[in-house]
Amino acid sequence: MARHERFRISHTRAADATFRSMTEAYQAGVLMGTAAGPNGRTVNLNGQALLNFGSCGYMSLETHPELRRGAHDAIDVYGTQFSFSRVLLQCPLYVELESALEQITGRPAVVGASTSLVHQAAFPLLIQDGDSIIIDQFAHASLHTAVKLLPSVPMEIVRHNRMDLLEEMLARLGQTSRHIWYIADGLYSMLGDFAPFDQLRTLLERHPQLRLYFDDAHATSCLGQRGRGVALDQFIHDERVVVALSLNKAFAAAGGMLSLPTESLKARVRRAGGPMLFSGPIQPPMLGAALASARLHLSDGFADLQQDLQSKLELCGELLAEAGLDIPMDIRSPTFHVQFDSPRLAAAILGATARDASELGEPLLEANAS
Repeated sequence: MARHERFRISHTRAADATFRSMTEAYQAGVLMGTAAGPNGRTVNLNGQALLNFGSCGYMSLETHPELRRGAHDAIDVYGTQFSFSRVLLQCPLYVELESALEQITGRPAVVGASTSLVHQAAFPLLIQDGDSIIIDQFAHASLHTAVKLLPSVPMEIVRHNRMDLLEEMLARLGQTSRHIWYIADGLYSMLGDFAPFDQLRTLLERHPQLRLYFDDAHATSCLGQRGRGVALDQFIHDERVVVALSLNKAFAAAGGMLSLPTESLKARVRRAGGPMLFSGPIQPPMLGAALASARLHLSDGFADLQQDLQSKLELCGELLAEAGLDIPMDIRSPTFHVQFDSPRLAAAILGATARDASELGEPLLEANAS
């Protein structure tokens, strides 16, 4: 039995377990709510005004005047949709957006309708016959989904951030593989920790066959030079590294992008990546917002916005420590978790906290639980 088989269970059992867990959280009133009012620092939910600790809009750019103006201007020029497949004709805003993103990342960039679709476009073109895949167990679900598009490529799952186990796999797979793709998050949404970049750089030096593919969606905008995330800051000049970024979340628009080391790879993904040919485009309002966000990232004041977020994170860490909450890491990113023994316990505690806050008439400090 292949080593990765230990991590696999019946898809029916997995679906049933997910349904049970989500149902418990739904019944406790902590998931799948509907906001009654606008997005912002507070969210109105079930008659309560709650401080919002669950948003992925880490820098609140979704309400920035420049992004609003960009969306409005795009509607005025192009309407609500540009109804062509990009394989035939694309909205001119795509050209401006990819140009601005290349200034941010310092590399060729191709934009897709979502980060998930970017992975699905890239994997069949980057990962070829004779290659192997190693994926971190906590890599984003969109990465695990995209890997399934390549059933003929040998794939193994490695325990989270275990570089010792990764090196053992590299030594073994290196005997039969042309390239070995290690697929991971730059900043993990599950735990809020980072990939071990220094150790991965060492492994790149030791193993010429190694290639790295990062999903850095949660680090986009809030971290890295001009908001290019943490992985590109580490590997900007390495042609063996590919990085996907999100134009949602902190970037506050729509879509995803792939930062590639060469123009030839960009052309390959753009012209032959499945979702680049058949999926619907990002529509003009969100293209306009994305272009406005990219220009904001390139502005002189963007580093100040990042520093403001870091100052808030430092204050958050101090207040959590004073409150005695056990956060199992330094808070260096806006993604972190309070640890519970089980999803059921997390739902019960948060549900009870919500009821207590309602009775006291106080806003709830709601923490994300992974």
